[in-house]
Amino acid sequence: MVPVYIFTGFLDSGKTTAIKDFITGMQEKHHKRTLLLVCEEGDEEFDEEALLKQDVLVRYIDDEALFTYDYTLDIENETSADCVVIEYNGMWNCNRPRVIWDPEQIMEIMMIDASTFNLYLSNLKSLIADKMRSADLIMFNRCDDIREDLPLFRRSARALNPKSSIVFRNSYGLIDFDPGDFLPYDPDADVIEIDDDSFAAFYIDATEKPDRYAGKEVVFTGMVLKAKHAEDRSFLLGRLAMTCCSEDLSTFAFICDCDGDIVLNTDEWLTITCIMDKDYSEKFDVWHPVCRITEISRCEEPGEKIINVT
Repeated sequence: MVPVYIFTGFLDSGKTTAIKDFITGMQEKHHKRTLLLVCEEGDEEFDEEALLKQDVLVRYIDDEALFTYDYTLDIENETSADCVVIEYNGMWNCNRPRVIWDPEQIMEIMMIDASTFNLYLSNLKSLIADKMRSADLIMFNRCDDIREDLPLFRRSARALNPKSSIVFRNSYGLIDFDPGDFLPYDPDADVIEIDDDSFAAFYIDATEKPDRYAGKEVVFTGMVLKAKHAEDRSFLLGRLAMTCCSEDLSTFAFICDCDGDIVLNTDEWLTITCIMDKDYSEKFDVWHPVCRITEISRCEEPGEKIINVT
């Protein structure tokens, strides 16, 4: 199958620059006859003559209604492309390409201008959420002067798309950023106490970096999301998190390992003390955090049943 690379994002997010760099790097390593479909014209333009010397043919689609299976297939056949690169319009339906091409063909990269991301997040949250959910790589550009906001951006992206890779870039390339430096609690405390405001940050960081917490004692309150019968050893405990709007909820849940024949019902609220550990999932080929419970008690539902990621 012909590989398809789709660059999404809003105007001035850095799509054109990223595509130029991507094509140059690709052609230097693995020269391919490439079709570049441009669906949005921003301030920076493509030099068609220079691209043609790299064996890159540029075609423009300025109407979403034209972005169809037959139309794009005709262009592919006309150009005999070995590879397709798309500068996709930030306001178009992000699911449309997956109707045209097999999802296995597609690598989707979402470009974000970090300096204006808070503004978009406030005004176009659902549109951003849709694009983040479908992206294989989320790349934040222009992060030089807003390091303090990067933990929030990371939480938002990771909550919407746990499987996507997330990259932060400054004017010189990549930015050295460890989210552990910006957590709303001390990950090196003797006992890490997690409250409602810090649960989302804790869950996302522990899921992404289970080694950071292995062997550490943690206390948190959560809702039983998968019941425990007397013969069971494990159950799910966590919170419901609002990632976009009140109708858009995600489940942030830890596997909890508990000795004894205690019975726990779904929707019960518990406060637990645990030692963090990690297990390997062969199904998903990933290490994930596990809570080895040392103390457990039932408690009242907190004032805010649903936590907010942002």
